[in-house]
Amino acid sequence: MREADPAARDGNGAAGGLPPKALLVLAGVFSAAALGCLVLIGVDLSIGRPASGDLFIGGLNGVLAAVFWAWFVRSRPRGAGADLR
Repeated sequence: MREADPAARDGNGAAGGLPPKALLVLAGVFSAAALGCLVLIGVDLSIGRPASGDLFIGGLNGVLAAVFWAWFVRSRPRGAGADLR
């Protein structure tokens, strides 16, 4: 019989056992990168350059930020007085 996934048993979420603090850092980094791409898109449009590349990278950063935020929320400890590990 197959053994259950150890990452699912120890409460570290679906991110291959990454601790919640690492997920929070990754979510913050990709969120900041997505916001930075929005600034670059504005600059591109203001100077008349095509913004398609920045739109693509911004979209990828946004998707990854959403995934890491979701994993972070699912991996947080539950209950009163719960803190990041």
